[in-house]
Amino acid sequence: MSSDTEIGRVVTVDTSQVTVELLAELKALARSTYEGQQEVGQINSYVIIPVGARRLVAMVTRVLMTEESEVTSDRTMVSLPSARRLMKATLIGTIEAGVFTQGVSVFPVLHSPVHLVGKDDLRTIFDVREANIPVDADDPGFIVDIGESLIFPGFSISADPDAMFGKHLAVLGSTGSGKSCSIAAILQAVLALPGILKTTIVVLDTNGEYAAAFPAKGGEDEVQECLCISSAAEGEGRLTIPYWFMNADDFLRLYRAGEGVQGPVLLRALRLARAAAGQGQRADTVVVLEVMRTTLRRANDMLLTTGAAAVYTFKNIVELCEGGLVFREEFAGEAALLDETYGPDAFSRWEACLNEVLAIARANLGKVVTSVLELKVRQATEPVVSMLDGLASRLGKEVSTVSADQPSYFSETRFLEHDIPVAMGEQGQSGNAARVRENCGTMLLRIRRFEEDKRFRFLFSAFPDAPNVLAAFIRDILGLPSVPANLADENQVPPGALPFYDRQRAATLGSNVVIVDLSLLSSEVLENVTALLGRLVLEFQQRLREQDPTTTGSLPVVLVLEEAQNYIPERRPANESISRTVFERIAREGRKFGLGLVVASQRPSELSRTVLSQCSSFIVHRLQNPEDLRYFREVVPGVYGALLEQLPSLAARCALVFGEFVRAPALVRIREACPTPMSRDPKFYRSWVEGADADVERICTTWENRPNASGEDLPLVGSGGGGPAQ
Repeated sequence: MSSDTEIGRVVTVDTSQVTVELLAELKALARSTYEGQQEVGQINSYVIIPVGARRLVAMVTRVLMTEESEVTSDRTMVSLPSARRLMKATLIGTIEAGVFTQGVSVFPVLHSPVHLVGKDDLRTIFDVREANIPVDADDPGFIVDIGESLIFPGFSISADPDAMFGKHLAVLGSTGSGKSCSIAAILQAVLALPGILKTTIVVLDTNGEYAAAFPAKGGEDEVQECLCISSAAEGEGRLTIPYWFMNADDFLRLYRAGEGVQGPVLLRALRLARAAAGQGQRADTVVVLEVMRTTLRRANDMLLTTGAAAVYTFKNIVELCEGGLVFREEFAGEAALLDETYGPDAFSRWEACLNEVLAIARANLGKVVTSVLELKVRQATEPVVSMLDGLASRLGKEVSTVSADQPSYFSETRFLEHDIPVAMGEQGQSGNAARVRENCGTMLLRIRRFEEDKRFRFLFSAFPDAPNVLAAFIRDILGLPSVPANLADENQVPPGALPFYDRQRAATLGSNVVIVDLSLLSSEVLENVTALLGRLVLEFQQRLREQDPTTTGSLPVVLVLEEAQNYIPERRPANESISRTVFERIAREGRKFGLGLVVASQRPSELSRTVLSQCSSFIVHRLQNPEDLRYFREVVPGVYGALLEQLPSLAARCALVFGEFVRAPALVRIREACPTPMSRDPKFYRSWVEGADADVERICTTWENRPNASGEDLPLVGSGGGGPAQ
């Protein structure tokens, strides 16, 4: 005789699902138990399958009815069809010793009884705790309220913040399904937790929605709830990122420098520019000495050429020396400065050395380098190289110690007008100088366009150099408390020159949420800017651990990537998308450095497969596009496959949540965000019946960057975009 909670028996078992034949007595698919009337076979409900001392928990995914006829052994009679009601359920976890854990280690056998889930089981599954129980900071458990179960009213669904953010969370769903509200509601729930002193959450907001959900509140002596930095704002809230924060790869991708000539020239110019920065009048001397030393070192390196190309060694050395001997003519000012600083002997000795090497090379054109010839060249060059090394060391800063990647200040004007021409001259020493200049012409046009276009002033302006500019930016973007004592005064950095520097000088206690509004950022640089912000945060976290390994994870950061498919695309090669390269690395390695991702997308099929596959937690709203559904099924663990069939029919604000951050997969009504992001559906009918108008003239005047009626310039905003750069 079955118990009052038994509803059927297991008839098939596989590695993730069981099939249950429901009891014949359950005609109405309902069962009266001591806890009251309960429905049987409701999709997304749970059932219990006892296996020894364990109780397996399965989630109902399908209910069906089949009809079977029975033929007697002598085939003389066929019985009337009998109906079998079957239920399929996915195994999701195990209750053992009063504790629920996801996953199963044992499986039921055929004919195992299947029971309705009771309230005690639900309390165990959903980790219902007594009120006012202290939270263990090292193991907080499931404490972030994300919503209520739609199947079991009265039971809240809570998430583990360490698993949710530490192992990456994906929030997916078609437009209007509630993604932005879900993210805002979760972050608001985190901030509402008792005992929270300070969070470090950065939102890359490509739609300009989240500022409305996190109003800036808090007194002067309190942590601000939100700091909003906007690409569309003017004044203290505007987005400003000094160009010298970019590394070599950033510059190469932004200027689209080719690999053959443009790339080496750009990288060389970056090293020269960063080395010359801060040298004042000695800057040109630093560059000249580096060019002279490099020329001789390249000559020595050419002596090592082997194989078929060895017969061209002396020809290449001739071109190199001839290119060096016109240096005094092409860069007369730099040569005169070197003579003024160290006397004429230094430059004269270098030219004499080039002439000596040139004579050796011309006399041996077409010959292979022998040990005797190599010795002659090295005897001519090495004393001069040593002399130049000594002169460079007296300046206190050598190009050889400078990386093109380091985020140190350099003058963009000098970089364009001096360092790039010098690098082009160096490149032309061992080839056709005119061809080098022609090849770099298109790159120079792109560089000048970025400098002159007002849309990119947030990145390229005459920003002042000052102590701890990078540190001030990192503190500002992470919402950390400021340390004004480390910053320059207003005489060195005038108010308004670097808004983030101004905020840090104001002695703030930081912000819990920093929203970087990129909604009006030009689509041409969207990938570059998001990649730059992501890389700076990642490298800071890496260097924090390198400085003191015991601090690993001591400053965890959450990066929220709204509409991530716009700058982490799947369909373009990784070498064409710098942001994809950066965020795929964060997805793979960020957890080790205390950096977690919340990835939001309405088109998962256009989002990087690597990023999505590294997420261990999912909040999935309605998805209707067949390509998105197929793509998502291929990325998530197969055990959840049967649950995903319901995604096209989910209502707004409802989501399927599963993964490591919740106790068990569940259909949830996400808690309401208050206040909500600025992403509500437009009220067309209300507008039509009430009438609507807009200040078109002011908007267009601002858009065109024209002065207003009073003659004052209106704020300048970027042109269009959340899409990827084309």
